[in-house]
Amino acid sequence: MNKIRRLSGFQHSFTFSSQTEQFDVFFSRFIESDLGKIYIAVPWDELVSAFKLEEPKKGPRSIFSAKGKLGLMFLKNYSGFSDRKLIEQLNGNLDWQFFCDIYLGAARLNNFKMISEIRCELARKRTRAALLWTPPVTRAICAAPPT
Repeated sequence: MNKIRRLSGFQHSFTFSSQTEQFDVFFSRFIESDLGKIYIAVPWDELVSAFKLEEPKKGPRSIFSAKGKLGLMFLKNYSGFSDRKLIEQLNGNLDWQFFCDIYLGAARLNNFKMISEIRCELARKRTRAALLWTPPVTRAICAAPPT
């Protein structure tokens, strides 16, 4: 483990790695975190299918993938942050970016209203998804033979 130093405690020049240079290291650290364990446990593909989320065929491409939109709403609920604070945290927290299936690098998101747009999009599809999808635990309990 590397020793953690305060920036004011040394005067050496240092270089920041490129955006992709240590991506695998950062992602593996994310997977080891508590949030990463939640990320692994969520059945993303089933949720995306249940919500019938697709990339738009016309117009600009969304910043967030279908999985990212669901992840963003999970973090909204998980953190209890306002839309503005959620974007602030997303800009500065690499683990949250990985959870939302994006990597911003040096870029920053400024439009906090996109959170509300995504929330409304998912709300329109929520009722249908709730009818089609049951959590894996419920399926396992229902499928278990009686003892």
